[in-house]
Amino acid sequence: MNEYSLKSFDRTRKIVIIALIAFSNMVISQVGPKSSSFGVWDRGEAMNIREYPFLKGTSCDFTWDEVEKTPGIYDWSILDNAVERAYKEKISLYISFAAGPKTPEWVYEKGVPKVITSATKKPGAFDHYPYYLSPEYKKYYHRFLTEVAKHISTFSKEKISAISFIQVKTGCTGDECAYKGEPIDKIYSLPVKSEKWREFRLETFALHDKLFGKQSGLNISMLLNNLEPQSNNGKNNFVQEWDWAIKNLKDGFGIKNGALSRGHHLSGEIDAVNTFLPYLVAPKGVTLFRRSEMDQTWTRPWYQLNVQLNFYWGAINALNAGQSVWDVTSGALKASKEQGFDYSFYFFNKYAGQIHPETATDAFCALHKGLNAADTKAYPEDKFGKASHGNIDRMEKITAEYTKYGAANEDKNALKMGQVKQRGDQVGFNDAGWEIWPDNYSRLLYQIEPDATSIPLWRVGGPITSESSIYSRFARGFEHATGKDALYFKLHEGFSQNNKPKVMSITVVWYDAIEGSKWKLDYDAGTKSMKTAMTVTGKGDKKWHHEVVTIKDAVFKNGGTKGADFVLLNADDKDDIFSLVEVHRGEQELPLLRPQEENRAFKGSAKGTKYSKGENAVEGDKEKKGKKEDKEEKREKRKKEKKNI
Repeated sequence: MNEYSLKSFDRTRKIVIIALIAFSNMVISQVGPKSSSFGVWDRGEAMNIREYPFLKGTSCDFTWDEVEKTPGIYDWSILDNAVERAYKEKISLYISFAAGPKTPEWVYEKGVPKVITSATKKPGAFDHYPYYLSPEYKKYYHRFLTEVAKHISTFSKEKISAISFIQVKTGCTGDECAYKGEPIDKIYSLPVKSEKWREFRLETFALHDKLFGKQSGLNISMLLNNLEPQSNNGKNNFVQEWDWAIKNLKDGFGIKNGALSRGHHLSGEIDAVNTFLPYLVAPKGVTLFRRSEMDQTWTRPWYQLNVQLNFYWGAINALNAGQSVWDVTSGALKASKEQGFDYSFYFFNKYAGQIHPETATDAFCALHKGLNAADTKAYPEDKFGKASHGNIDRMEKITAEYTKYGAANEDKNALKMGQVKQRGDQVGFNDAGWEIWPDNYSRLLYQIEPDATSIPLWRVGGPITSESSIYSRFARGFEHATGKDALYFKLHEGFSQNNKPKVMSITVVWYDAIEGSKWKLDYDAGTKSMKTAMTVTGKGDKKWHHEVVTIKDAVFKNGGTKGADFVLLNADDKDDIFSLVEVHRGEQELPLLRPQEENRAFKGSAKGTKYSKGENAVEGDKEKKGKKEDKEEKREKRKKEKKNI
């Protein structure tokens, strides 16, 4: 895995450029950060790019109280060093500037009320906050933002272009709330959904757009949090923020969504995917980009059951949701090479920038089924019980329907948890859940009628252990006895571009369970009947294999059976199993991207720490340990930089 370099991704970018030239008559506007910068980023701003060549970018979060310790006197060294590094190392950078609880003390001396909250006395909590609506606070906060923009404008054009986006933080941290806890003096209350807080946020959004957006000449994209196009049945109410962004940021913007890359089968996945996916992959209008973090979730009990497997399916889950940037904590980056899960980072990089099907070079479909207990059509209440998040009995009944295919719920208590608490306290793998993603995970490649033509499978080869293959978690296969002998696939409209024969490479990951079993891959060559690209015979070694075939005359315009571009067909009466299918435009690139052959158990595997008493799993795990870890990395790096000046 460590031999795999970014050379292959450079070649991919060349292919994209060629495709853009060839199809220059097509209007596809690139907005926001360049898609070539999409992938895994260093959340800690301290990792050596040469040691971790999969890193596409890093962050620079500096605070108001660091920069303007004295009124009107600014220390820009943190920002200057970050931009210089990004420029020299040819990586991308996003910046954020925190105010709120990081407001300089002198601002309070100007008459800004100091707000104390119910959480102030808790370990690690902020001491106090400003009252954001104070005219004096706005005056000095807006002045600070203006000075940031002025300073950035002094950089060369090349250095400014290294800044991919700015994460807007209107409150305390990027969670976009005014305070942690409730103000002791209720006069300063600013609930996250209140009209007063919304007005403050929108005013701050507008100022960022004016100072850093297109009209300023800097043309730096904004990443926002707490906005969405619908209210989600009243759960959220950030539609006005969304409407403002759509109206004013017509060249696109970013959204922050942290959960999907931190695991799989997390409560509420469906809404998190469906709400924004039309704006992220093959968008028709405004194009968004999406950032998510990997914090200390990977050190928790569930993740530690099999770290490589969980990182892989976390990457798959995020890609399925259109994620662009995966901001990973330094501890995970350091462990990734030793433990072999850096494969997941390379895999994420390969697909994160595959946005527009006409110019995409790669597509994938990871075969999977999630048992979504919220779906009353698939699982009627008269048979399985009332649909509610807390109805564990319903989830167990649904799972029982698939027990023969390996489905199980190893931590029943976690079935009723929200996704934040799941990440911290879950201790087993569950195949049912509430509003979990029910279908295959994919990017630009889709299976046709999956349940009608194949069977879902879980825990292939037996219970999941710390040594199980990453592919064993989910799969689909043939069931000859019920006439399910084919898996049909089609590419997203536009990927094939035209009706002419072209070169396409297909990779199929399958489990060799039965000696002598046969399956084949047929494809659409533009002829009356599909052609066979390869036939595979099993050895029965109980291992996962990658089969690769390059097709020279692929048409892939839905001309096959059921409108398929290609199909995996059973060639006998034995049942074969598949986990992943990938399509690459052109000859297969070398070196091949593969996970380590053996998934070894490491010291501390199958352990991990649950949430401590001080971590609020209701409001959200703030992962103070992870943030402290990353800040310490940054602090040490900045000390070294100052010594070298």
